[in-house]
Amino acid sequence: MSHAGAYGQDDAEAATRLIGFAFRPRLLPHRDAEYATLVRRFDEEPAFEDLVRRCATGLGLQALGVTMRAGAVVVPVPGSVFETRLENYARQARQSHQREAERVLHGLAHLAIAALCFPRPQDLADDSYVGAVTAAVVDKHVRHTCEDLAERSAEAQENSDAPLEAPELERAWRAYARRSEAGETNSGQVAATTTEAIVGKAPRYLVDKGLLTESENLELAVKVYRTTGRYQLQVRELAAVDVYRELLLMGVVPPADVTESLRVTGDDDTLY
Repeated sequence: MSHAGAYGQDDAEAATRLIGFAFRPRLLPHRDAEYATLVRRFDEEPAFEDLVRRCATGLGLQALGVTMRAGAVVVPVPGSVFETRLENYARQARQSHQREAERVLHGLAHLAIAALCFPRPQDLADDSYVGAVTAAVVDKHVRHTCEDLAERSAEAQENSDAPLEAPELERAWRAYARRSEAGETNSGQVAATTTEAIVGKAPRYLVDKGLLTESENLELAVKVYRTTGRYQLQVRELAAVDVYRELLLMGVVPPADVTESLRVTGDDDTLY
C-alpha cells in the first residue's frame, strides 16, 4: 500500500486502470474484482486518490467521484479531447441546417430530464435515491411550461410589466413550443424534427452512457428510465444552479427549497 504523499512503483498504472474503468459505464465494481479493489484503494488510500485525480487532470478529465455504487465517474474539462459538444450530439441525432435550434432543443431535453429525475436538492443529496422518468412525461412537462410562459408573457405585456426573468431560457422554451409534438415520415418512422424524437433520443443516450437504466412497464406499454449512482454524481456536481432555479420558477418541476448544495459548470454548450 502507498502512504500519504508517496506513490508506489505500480501505482500510476493502477490509477490509470481505474480511470479506464470510468469509460466502461455499464460495468460496476461489484461485477469485477479488479475494479472493486481499485475503488477500495481510492477510498482507503489518500495518496492513491490524489494520484488518480492527478492522472485524470493530465488527461483533461475531472474525477467527480469513485464509489462502489457509481463506479469511477469522470467528466471532461472544457477544451478536453473527451468533450462532447451539444452541437455534435444534435448533429448525430439529425443532420440539419438548423443546427443552432437543434442544439438548444436537445440541451433542453437533457436539462428537463435531470430536473424531473431530481426535483429536490435532498434527492440529489440522498445516495439511495432513484429517480424515474418517461419520455412522454418529459415532453408533457416542457410543453406545459411553454404554455405557462406564453400566458405569463402575454399578461406582462398587457400590464406593461418588466420582461420575464431568464430571457435566454425563455427563448429556448419558445423554440421548443414551435416544434411539432409528433409526426411520422413516409416510411412510418418518427420524424426527427419532432419533440417526440428529440426527447426520445436523450434517455437512450443516457442509457448508453450508464447514466440511466431502462425497463418496460408492460401495463402502460412505455419505457421507464431510472437514475444510476453515476448519473446522480454528475447531476449533483454539474447541474447549473441558475438554470435549475429557473426550471423551478417556470414550473417544470414541483417547487422545492433550492439550496447551494447544487454546484454548477458555466459551459452551457457542453454535454457531459
